[in-house]
Amino acid sequence: MRMFGGLARRLKYPALASVPVSAAMLSRVETVSAEQELEDVAALFIAGRVVQVPVMDHGVAVGVVTRDAVTTALQTSGPHALVGAAPCRHVVTVAPSDAIGDVLAQLRATPDSVALVVDHGAPVGLLTEEVLAAYAESFAHAS
Repeated sequence: MRMFGGLARRLKYPALASVPVSAAMLSRVETVSAEQELEDVAALFIAGRVVQVPVMDHGVAVGVVTRDAVTTALQTSGPHALVGAAPCRHVVTVAPSDAIGDVLAQLRATPDSVALVVDHGAPVGLLTEEVLAAYAESFAHAS
């Protein structure tokens, strides 16, 4: 949080650190089950709707698969292998009202992680450290 607070001060917008993540999140979220086949996830990527997909197991996020991870798993395990054959990025579950600064601190504490924004038990958004940095940059240009 210190880094984001410092960035907010440098941008002359200290309130940025307390902006809720709902303001910066990617809001289209497709999810897959750990029991689905890799070809199902590949179809989502081919359709161009997503670049990373949360993997759910009985309603709980267990990771996030990326296009590259699925491509590699398809090559080594085939299209009918389960999503679990693809390596997942760590997932940090947050609420839409959580402050950007707090979420950034959680992402930095868990390298290679993605924040899954969950509202009333349903995934509603994704956030990465890169998305937060882009949001901060857009804030700098808007002020």
